[in-house]
Amino acid sequence: MAPIRIGFIGLSASGRWASDAHLPYLRDSPKYTITALCNSSVEAAHAAIKAHNLPSSTKAYGSPQDLANDPDIDLVVCSVRVDRHYDAIIPALEAGKDCFCEWPLGKNLEEGKELAALAKKKGVKTIVGLQAGQSPIVKKVKDLVGGGRIGKVLSVTYVAAAWNMGAVEVDNLAYINHKEVGGNMVTIHFSHGFYALLYALGELKSYTSILEVKRPQVSLIDKSLASPDSKVIGTTTRTSHDQVLLQGHLESGALLSYHLRGGKAFANAPGLLWCIYGESGEIQITSSGSALQVGYPDTKIEIHDHTSEVVEVVEPESDGWEKLPIPAQNTARLYEVFADGKTAEYPDWDEAVVRHKLVKELYQRETENAERASEYLL
Repeated sequence: MAPIRIGFIGLSASGRWASDAHLPYLRDSPKYTITALCNSSVEAAHAAIKAHNLPSSTKAYGSPQDLANDPDIDLVVCSVRVDRHYDAIIPALEAGKDCFCEWPLGKNLEEGKELAALAKKKGVKTIVGLQAGQSPIVKKVKDLVGGGRIGKVLSVTYVAAAWNMGAVEVDNLAYINHKEVGGNMVTIHFSHGFYALLYALGELKSYTSILEVKRPQVSLIDKSLASPDSKVIGTTTRTSHDQVLLQGHLESGALLSYHLRGGKAFANAPGLLWCIYGESGEIQITSSGSALQVGYPDTKIEIHDHTSEVVEVVEPESDGWEKLPIPAQNTARLYEVFADGKTAEYPDWDEAVVRHKLVKELYQRETENAERASEYLL
């Protein structure tokens, strides 16, 4: 079969997610070829082609409409800031192109529903970047639970630190502190991690929730949060939530306790502690970070057998994609199942709408909680 011809929106010369997560796989895959880039201008697209050593035949566009008009493109990949997804994708859908859009699909549920409806109307194939379902760690947890390794699941506890959304933020990520943009700890950090949990354990049945902003004023720094010589260069007011708590039941009947907070993890402690307590044993997943959709080299699965008192480290299956840089591994797996037509194995935009609905429900409940609290105080 001829390779799928990609028109890529958002692969810039400076890199970041598109070059870290998409390019390592696409550059060498026989199943895909990058036919064209679309950036903020034709000049910017040419600069990216040169920076990433793409073939000189790669076309350069300065608008999503021009990209959509290209008859030599089969699949449009969108990896730009979430509040720009809608305008970037609409022309491709209208032109009948298949689309791969990073999560969140839109900056809110309404945009997500409109995009998904148009894709369905046009009869195109869609994929959304919820990569956690491709993680060998998450798949292994799902297999262990489904195979009855710890018996019936009684309760699930998930505690994580988001790294972002603490007392300081890198200046080029200041936007995640502004709820109206649509890319924040609830839509990104929570949605990716919670999707992993639900993928492994089944859907949510009922719950109560709390969303709060505990650090309304944030210092902006000019380098990585891990850099000791970062300098404060400004401040911003945080309107997006830096604490997310849920308690409830999964469809299986298992109890659920979930807490994601902003900021760094405790020194030398896991950034993620995920415990699945069953009738005959317990599964514990630990990692230095909470982004299971990306992955970490120190992520570990352990099983405690309550009968033998033996604790076993369980390794996920290898599929060969570990050879890629960590950010690219799960994205590569998404591309693989899409190219192979395995529609049941990747999340499409109908799935994206389901995740958007949960986010909107969380926001609505928080508004209602605040209104009730205000009435009580009066």
